[in-house]
Amino acid sequence: MSYIAKCANERSRFSHKKSPVAAVAAAAPSPFNARGVVESPQFVLVRPDVATGEISITVRAHCVSKGRWIAAAAWGSLSQHLPFDGTFPNRWATEFKSLSEAVEHATNLALRQINEQLGKLVNTKAWRGKVDAVTAWAVDAIRHTRQHDETLPLRGLRVIDLCAGGVGGFGMGLTSLGAQVLLACEIDPDARSIYLQNVKPAKMHADLCTLDGTKLTCDILTLGLLCQAFSQAGKRKGFADPVLAEVYRHTKRLLREIQARVVIIECARQFLTQDGGKDAAEVRELLMQSGYRVQHRTLNAAGFGVAQSRERSFIVGIRLDIATDDILGYVFPTEQEPTAVVADILEPGITHTIDQSQIVLHRTVPTKRRTTLAEVGLLKTVDTQQVRDCQGYRVYDPKGLGPSLTASGGGRASRTGAFLVNGHARGLTPREAYRMQGMPEWAAHHNTTGHALKHAGNAVAVPVARELARQLGVILGRRP
Repeated sequence: MSYIAKCANERSRFSHKKSPVAAVAAAAPSPFNARGVVESPQFVLVRPDVATGEISITVRAHCVSKGRWIAAAAWGSLSQHLPFDGTFPNRWATEFKSLSEAVEHATNLALRQINEQLGKLVNTKAWRGKVDAVTAWAVDAIRHTRQHDETLPLRGLRVIDLCAGGVGGFGMGLTSLGAQVLLACEIDPDARSIYLQNVKPAKMHADLCTLDGTKLTCDILTLGLLCQAFSQAGKRKGFADPVLAEVYRHTKRLLREIQARVVIIECARQFLTQDGGKDAAEVRELLMQSGYRVQHRTLNAAGFGVAQSRERSFIVGIRLDIATDDILGYVFPTEQEPTAVVADILEPGITHTIDQSQIVLHRTVPTKRRTTLAEVGLLKTVDTQQVRDCQGYRVYDPKGLGPSLTASGGGRASRTGAFLVNGHARGLTPREAYRMQGMPEWAAHHNTTGHALKHAGNAVAVPVARELARQLGVILGRRP
């Protein structure tokens, strides 16, 4: 059954008028009218047969030229509270390299508009179910678009995701480019539950220490190396950390056992220099002994469009029988100038938790956007009213970047730091923390704030994971 026929038979879920393959072939060189709008876009995704009062949504996409996709969404409801909002694809739209990425961007924007324009109504009995229903449709529609999108660079490639985390940064980044997660491993049951919702791997395993890798094969093996032993927030004992020593031993075993064509490992920036660089050297040499060409870099997520200064260390190993350039090998993605700031990801109407009297400013609050950290003050402790200087007590202006999210740590704004909003201060909500990691609006998070923030702090930023993987389709022989 073709994708078009399948959509026609499932009209309660979604439909579209042209296949992605046809859209690529039909790309027009000059699609814009005199007002800069694409009047007849090649791809249309619709939530059909919407009952009166429910939320309808239509996503339109167009291929401007090869590898240049734009999309826009329109949504509405036959209700006085939520009439309509939308555009057609136009020359001012952000361009993407694949149909699915453009469609997901437009859909995410529509979901955010729906939630924020509804405001306090979003959690009322009259609207909560409607918003949940259109979000569920969006998740399904995006996944089906990916499955049939020939423009995706990782289409058909298989992934094993170790220490996957709750948000699933690697999993979400790679599946957004068409890859399939065959197996994910995560010991935290709460994190495992959220990962299953967000990534939907074929199989899930709990304890990495009990995983047998001798019969496992994949195209890409991803690993979020536990950072607690390397980061500034941890005890900095590295592989010698007694709590994590067994996990590290089995992690290194699995790197040898699993037959992967490419390995991508993420860890705290301090992993590079831990114990004079010995721990990083041990992992690199293990991979080289296992038949990989190994390269190592540090990247900052702020250079990939997120509102967070988050430096992370990445090791990429390409198997020796896979042809790469002798000089450049795997080319790490280039960081761009930061563009996002914390103000871009804040939810409206969130009640502050820290009063002005608890804030001690030590810098002038900036009046303009700045693409650096903008720490402006510190908080007092609740009990002694003493000022403390650690992340949970630092106050940042939202017109700049936020600090790196953490999975642990205390303070009055634990895991996120505090932000000065309308003269008061507060930490981030789970949705804001997810946005800070580049997660889509439809991504599920744990209902308990502490768990949700922990999962966000553990995650790989999705845009970084996506760009690390983008060129692998060519390296591994996948040419859309």
